[in-house]
Amino acid sequence: MTVSADDARRSDEDFTTSVAKSIADAVGAQKTEGEAKAKSDDNKGRDLARLALVGMAGMAVGSMLSNNREVALNTGDRVVVTLPDGSQQLIKNDDTLLFQPGSNVQTEKFSDGSTITTVTRADGSKVMTIRDANMNVLRRTVQSADGTQTDLIDDTAESEPVRVSELPPPARPIVYQSSMSEDALREALMQQSRVDRHFTLDQIRDIAQVRALVPPLDIQSITFETGSAAVQPDQARQLSLLGRAIAQSIRDNPREIFLIEGYTDAVGSDASNLALSDRRAESVALALSEYFAVPPENLVVQGYGERFLRIQTDQAERANRRVAIRRITELIAQN
Repeated sequence: MTVSADDARRSDEDFTTSVAKSIADAVGAQKTEGEAKAKSDDNKGRDLARLALVGMAGMAVGSMLSNNREVALNTGDRVVVTLPDGSQQLIKNDDTLLFQPGSNVQTEKFSDGSTITTVTRADGSKVMTIRDANMNVLRRTVQSADGTQTDLIDDTAESEPVRVSELPPPARPIVYQSSMSEDALREALMQQSRVDRHFTLDQIRDIAQVRALVPPLDIQSITFETGSAAVQPDQARQLSLLGRAIAQSIRDNPREIFLIEGYTDAVGSDASNLALSDRRAESVALALSEYFAVPPENLVVQGYGERFLRIQTDQAERANRRVAIRRITELIAQN
């Protein structure tokens, strides 16, 4: 299927289906499969629900409930499940960033539940992503128009277990300021980790002490309205220095990978905040692509909800509705 301009969501647009409405729907009477499908057909807005969750609807009531997991929230583009230990896990399609106008998207599903999605762009370049049955990214490869192939992510590579006690102390966060010199920003952005080993993408996403091996750029110039994931153009323009630096670093090394982290304040449920924070990370990643031509395949988004508050308060706090960016190239396992 070819993505049209009407399908693609922009960074300054909110999602058609709000997190609050998803919660209200979950509290209400359980809908039949036919009703859910009718609702999905009615919501052909710009949140790419039709593309973002290829096969997800079936998973939400099927395999995602295996291993004693329970669906806590389904927003249409993301599903939050509660694990037996009470922690929550976010399941979504990491290819959503790639679904831009003019791209052709094809997904093949295999008997074990794994999928391979190929996004072909107008210039003939392709991005291929392999995911397992739980939609975790196993591998992502980019093939340029001239046939050159670049491996970005490979979670099929063997990786040692993480012993947190053996990791070096965390790197100090860096506050991003649009007034920074380009040299200072590049030096901050390109800091290398202080550990001589690699990690899987899941280890980086899930273990705070692993992520902390490289410093986060704390983006204080972008905050969000309550319940919103939209990035307004005036805020996006404040990312110009960062956007240019990231785009240039990827031109210099096409294997660069950046993690965009989203956060919320402490108002709302854990599940709703987890989904909302992930949407916010996606919006910032979209802004970097839209305004500064950062290749979306080199970006990974992950929400962390209210787990890491900048200001410790249970009240509504704009400063906690934020994003951070880390260069994880040195951490991620690549062959």
